[in-house]
Amino acid sequence: MSGHTEARLSTGQNAAQTIEVDVLVVGGGTSGVGAAISAARLGANTLLVERYGFLGGVANVGLCLHTFHSSQGDRVVAGTPWEMITRMVKLGGSTGPVFIENAHMETTTPIDVEVMKYVTQEMVMESGARILYHTSPLEVAVDGDRVTGVVVANKGGRTLIKAKVVIDASGDGDIATWAGVPYEKGRKSDGKMQRMSMVFKVGNVDLPAAMAAIGKGGAWAPLPLTGERYPVWWSATLEAFADAVAAEGLFLGLDEFWGNTVRGRETNINASRMQGLDGTNADDLSRGEIEGKRQVFALSAFLRKYVPGFEESFVAATAPFVGVRETRRMSGEYQLTGEDCLNGRKFDDGIAKVGYPIDIHDPASGKTLFTKIGGEDGSYDIPYRCLVPLRVDGLLLAGRCISTTHEAMASTRTMITGMMVGQAAGTAAALAARSGARPREIDPGELRRELRRQGAHLDVGPVPGSESERSASALGIAL
Repeated sequence: MSGHTEARLSTGQNAAQTIEVDVLVVGGGTSGVGAAISAARLGANTLLVERYGFLGGVANVGLCLHTFHSSQGDRVVAGTPWEMITRMVKLGGSTGPVFIENAHMETTTPIDVEVMKYVTQEMVMESGARILYHTSPLEVAVDGDRVTGVVVANKGGRTLIKAKVVIDASGDGDIATWAGVPYEKGRKSDGKMQRMSMVFKVGNVDLPAAMAAIGKGGAWAPLPLTGERYPVWWSATLEAFADAVAAEGLFLGLDEFWGNTVRGRETNINASRMQGLDGTNADDLSRGEIEGKRQVFALSAFLRKYVPGFEESFVAATAPFVGVRETRRMSGEYQLTGEDCLNGRKFDDGIAKVGYPIDIHDPASGKTLFTKIGGEDGSYDIPYRCLVPLRVDGLLLAGRCISTTHEAMASTRTMITGMMVGQAAGTAAALAARSGARPREIDPGELRRELRRQGAHLDVGPVPGSESERSASALGIAL
């Protein structure tokens, strides 16, 4: 499915009030957080609009942060994401990056999402940006081919927020779509998108005992508050209980599933799988929420009945919303391809380095397919042009809706990458707002120099000074 547009335009005349800013960021996930912080730090009058009452986006589903490292195990991410995780470690909210045995990636970073909510909020506020919670976009205001603002709604009614530059960090490309930017959905062969998942938290579990029974891969590290060595990330299968899986008709079968924690006696579990659903369709999202919770309780009951360590466990929480891996991918001045990723391609206008594999939760078979990043240093660049939409000015893209193919998005969609892309988008937006230039006219060289000044790493090889981190501590992080 390609070339779609769903224009939903407005002059904003029906809005009850009007606000004017330099940079408007729509969406408070990691990409929106990165964008708001960088734009405000450069002096732009910045407003971040978020539909929920917290930041972090899909991090709140209960996932680890993938990943600060290349496929060769070298740290290639610095800048705002590293600043965030450093603060979280100091507050006991993360182990920092941990190296994994027998897994599809070199490292991951377990977090306490409550600490992340607090840290991201404080970073945004300290930057000088403002946050408007419980507010959803309704329409896009345009003048010719230029986005001039967004009409939003909250308890106070409708408001037109005029902006010199709007950053679409909605995840689904809502703003870009309404403004008329073409997009693609799903894979080329049939338009099918990666499956959704409902992550949940289990309490009162003896995780080391459980891993002895079903564990496949894992990362053991000291827990932040107690120092106890614990499986803070793990993968597992139910192959040892194949007869019971067949008898119970468990949806998961014998496929691999994953979990993470930074607290003892509890773990998040990422196992549910809802296929054939569209995250831009309210009916499908509702079905995902309903089926997701059914799968959560089915798996929880199975684990409690059969798997050692789960005997007295219980569902402590389900995610605040179903996890959506793929919807619209907007069309930009460059479309990053799977081949670009796998070959470790570098670009003159590169604004982020990524080492996470192509990770496709296959929409047909239900299997999860991982392909490692190659190239000189096990990472590839995302070019700035992927953030610049076709046809429409006054707008930048951030997060998983940037311009990629289905295969490339399966690598770029992760939260650490989203924050890096957001940092670049916010920086470019501030530069454009200051100069009066269109975002597509920003000099990539100037943008890269500014990102480097902010601490971002854009060069081939590991972050300078990070080479010793692998052995610096049991945590895999040197702070």
